[in-house]
Amino acid sequence: MNNKDIIVYKERFLLKLMILVVLISVTGSALGQSKNEVSFFLQGSFSKLDYKVLNQKSEMKNGFGFGAGYAYYLSENWSIGTGAELQYIEGSVYIPIIEDAYQTRDQEGENFEFRYQAKDFYENQYAYFLNIPLKIQYETKGITRFYAGAGIKAGLSLKSEYKSRLSSLVTSGYYPQYDVELKGPGFAGFGKFDEIDDSRSEFDINTSFILNLESGIKLMLENKKSLYIGGFLDYGLNNIRSGASSEEKLIRYNSQDPMTFSVSSLLNSGENSNSGSFIDEIRTFVFGLKLRYAFKL
Repeated sequence: MNNKDIIVYKERFLLKLMILVVLISVTGSALGQSKNEVSFFLQGSFSKLDYKVLNQKSEMKNGFGFGAGYAYYLSENWSIGTGAELQYIEGSVYIPIIEDAYQTRDQEGENFEFRYQAKDFYENQYAYFLNIPLKIQYETKGITRFYAGAGIKAGLSLKSEYKSRLSSLVTSGYYPQYDVELKGPGFAGFGKFDEIDDSRSEFDINTSFILNLESGIKLMLENKKSLYIGGFLDYGLNNIRSGASSEEKLIRYNSQDPMTFSVSSLLNSGENSNSGSFIDEIRTFVFGLKLRYAFKL
């Protein structure tokens, strides 16, 4: 092998070595870039069970949520994620006057029409959901990044309660067999009664499927950690009303103790004789701020 051949061989060897070093460097760099991100978050929100009843819209109250998430990076900018979160929703409704009438029986077993007028009716709802999200996220590059995400959540109802209150209740009993309307006595459950403030009771709602939108700023920290600060919107896509029984009355007449009235939830009560169903559909609606701490594995 002459000197020229040796020089060509050395050049080829150096070229191959350089290519190998570059490949090892690129491969090592790629392996060093984790594609797995784990996060924990807190969120404060305004929330409600969104519905309309007797021409009144439900009102928003404070809510909150917390949970954990996992994201897999498809590239430096795009990722898909899932996780689990506990979300608390609170809402309320106020109705100045509710009137209704229905057939029932008195203490003597006689059929009659129970009529009532409830004034200043308030109902608060409290619901806990376990949300399982599936979402996609885009983020820019740099130390301070803009991010935006969208996806779908399945919200499993864990617990739902309501509390009702009204300022006064006026009742009477109409006996068609005698063509007479009794507005007293009080011990029979007829007359004017003072404020009724029921304790919390449970009501039923179905699983909620939710459109989730989120955007904000992602701050890159040391050691593959980051902090997300943003806003989010959760909009219920389906009707979560579980259905009402025609036997479930809003103001229940108790033939065993006529002076004691109990109040059902508007969300599960049967039809109102004056206007049909109290509520046709219920959806979840939540928006607020979200703080998320994340790190790559």
